[in-house]
Amino acid sequence: MIPLERKRTTEIIPSKFRNPYKKRKDKELMIAHRAFLNNPGKKIVFKSSFWKTAKTQLKKESNNKCAYCEANTALVAHGDVEHYRPKDTYWWLAYTYDNFLYACQICNQSYKSDNFPIESNQYPPPPITVNTTDQEINQLVGNISPDPIDITLNYGLQRYIDEHRLEMALLLNPYFDDPTAYFAYEADDTIEEVRIIPSKPEYFKYVEAAEKYYGINRIELKNARYSIYRIFRILKTVYPILPDIPEKNEIKNRIHDMLSDRQVFAGMTRYFDNKI
Repeated sequence: MIPLERKRTTEIIPSKFRNPYKKRKDKELMIAHRAFLNNPGKKIVFKSSFWKTAKTQLKKESNNKCAYCEANTALVAHGDVEHYRPKDTYWWLAYTYDNFLYACQICNQSYKSDNFPIESNQYPPPPITVNTTDQEINQLVGNISPDPIDITLNYGLQRYIDEHRLEMALLLNPYFDDPTAYFAYEADDTIEEVRIIPSKPEYFKYVEAAEKYYGINRIELKNARYSIYRIFRILKTVYPILPDIPEKNEIKNRIHDMLSDRQVFAGMTRYFDNKI
């Protein structure tokens, strides 16, 4: 996992995710939740067609890799628009652009699903009750989650990030958390695997959560990481001792490529780049 940057321009983010359209979706969700409270048998029906249009840009931002495991989704599994905070629990964030990222189906569906372990109080929902009036809902519109472009207006992005910190989620979000601070890597030449381990003892709980709900240390990933690691280790070891020949420059360029954002398991190779 590597840090990701959200691109915020009107050319990139479709108008449907921004105000004023976003405000209409806020209202739709709050009315649907009020209806659910009045009739628990009537669950909110979320429209997956709405967030699917974000997939192309989210995929670009994660360099065609799963935002969690860094595998190339074009080769190993299809990618989904993943709700970092599950929409069934965090219903008011179902259409919030900043709650989306790109993840492979294995991480998203086989492991994470609707799980979201936290260590503190849950990020508070809008104050909707069975008796909330339409007028009160109208006053809340635009104030339940951030607009992806106008990040300082109404419910600003910083408030959203502050709630993220306060909730103390055990699953890292590469848009808001720096995975390199929490994750380290351990290579085992005997079984030919590389597993993610905590960078400090106090971060064990984050690795444990990532193992359980992202499948971050599933056997296929550990084996695939080792294959990349072995090549990287050879190149890093050989480069300094090679004479000044044309091939040396090629090796230097290859090392540089393996450290770039677009390469699979870049988080791992950057870690070992500092170790070897």
